[in-house]
Amino acid sequence: MSDTTSEEFHAPRWLMNPHVQTLGAALPLHAPLARVPHGASPERMRFDLDGNAGALIARAWWQPGGEARKTTVVLHGVGGSSDSRYVVRAAYAMWCAGHHVVRVNLRGAGEGAPEATSMYHAGLTSDPARVVDLLAGDSRVSSIALLGFSLGGNVALKLASEWGDAPPPKVRAVATVSAPLDLVSVSRVLERLRTLPYRAWVLRGLVRQALAFARIHPEHARYTARSLSRARTVRDYDEIVVVPMFGFDDAYDYYRRASAGPGLGRIRVPTLLVHAEDDPMVPGFTVRPWLREKPLSIEVAWSREGGHVGWYAGFDEDRWVNTWAMRRVLAFMAAR
Repeated sequence: MSDTTSEEFHAPRWLMNPHVQTLGAALPLHAPLARVPHGASPERMRFDLDGNAGALIARAWWQPGGEARKTTVVLHGVGGSSDSRYVVRAAYAMWCAGHHVVRVNLRGAGEGAPEATSMYHAGLTSDPARVVDLLAGDSRVSSIALLGFSLGGNVALKLASEWGDAPPPKVRAVATVSAPLDLVSVSRVLERLRTLPYRAWVLRGLVRQALAFARIHPEHARYTARSLSRARTVRDYDEIVVVPMFGFDDAYDYYRRASAGPGLGRIRVPTLLVHAEDDPMVPGFTVRPWLREKPLSIEVAWSREGGHVGWYAGFDEDRWVNTWAMRRVLAFMAAR
């Protein structure tokens, strides 16, 4: 089931359900929002964007000593932020492995809402590209890796495909966890009755972000609270918010142009994709067609179970932070 390891994912029977695994990503277990890892130097970072787009806000944990080290940039999923529980846990795992870690709020998300004049979408690669460019000039950074979760993974893969044969010299690896490669197919999955709880959860996060952005930047919001209240699916939200904000023809045009799948063949930077076959939000059948002719630069770690951004094997801190997926990511990055 895996291109990168013979170790299968194992969890107690009471944790094997894909819905339980998926729920785990949002649970506030072992996500030290209120404290910094012992010895870390925290920093609130501001990355100015080109033009009048404003800025991105990120939270960094720097290793002690001040010497140049490998640095991992973590991108959150849809409706999330740099403080999403799974992002904090992943950052903690990377920091404990000796990385500097920078958790980025995608444009308009989290505490970055006051700093940006528009919001993020699944294909907005200019923002992480800007972060990479600015970090490359930081004396504390020896090399850079991107780690993207769910929608953030799609953004990272699309950026890697745009770099093609000429990625930035300091970028050594890209890793994604539960990334949707085909937004058209995934949008249809999220409109099924069985995925109603996930649709409601994602939509609530998106609407909350959109309302916060509109309160701060009413001149840049081409929607109203009333129009958002009519959104029943993620596609509805995208038609109301993303399409007019970025000039797409419709949601289908957005999904087609933003999907990372069609560009995988152009990726040359070493890349790892981690997926679970039973992912209820990005099921295996939406991913596998795009991997049939993947380049040698891409490796894939599959598991039968694990859910969406899950792979929890127990409730203790080690197994909740160092999940099967994170061990695959850490091993992949250590080799590069």
